[in-house]
Amino acid sequence: MGQGTDDMSDPERPEVLEREVEDIRDNMSLIAGELDRRRHAVLDWRGYLGRNVGRLSLVALGIAIIVTGATVLSVRRKRRRARPLAKARRFRDALSRMIEHPELVAQPRPNIANKALAAAVSAAAGSLAKTASERMAPVILPGR
Repeated sequence: MGQGTDDMSDPERPEVLEREVEDIRDNMSLIAGELDRRRHAVLDWRGYLGRNVGRLSLVALGIAIIVTGATVLSVRRKRRRARPLAKARRFRDALSRMIEHPELVAQPRPNIANKALAAAVSAAAGSLAKTASERMAPVILPGR
């Protein structure tokens, strides 16, 4: 009668749909497996430590050297300042300052240079910490 056939009455149509559904399911299974593998890779801190043992050793060594150096310098400075000759020199300097400016004796005076230096060091330390964390983020979290 010249009318078109109904698509649902086509005998091949259900098989085609089944194949498409199976293909979609297979693709979803592959995607889920890949997501699971990546999740394991991101959360595997033991594996991260194993892959980056050299870098972490260098960082630990650097920190140990810095802490040791700071401690040695502090102890050395403390011993030098404790010597009688150094104490006498500081006392002489204090007496000369007292004689030159008696109005300043026992009056605290604000030291702008120290405040500015502390602010600059604090800003530099914050900037350094931020830069270091931004550089380490791709190493720690490789997916980013």
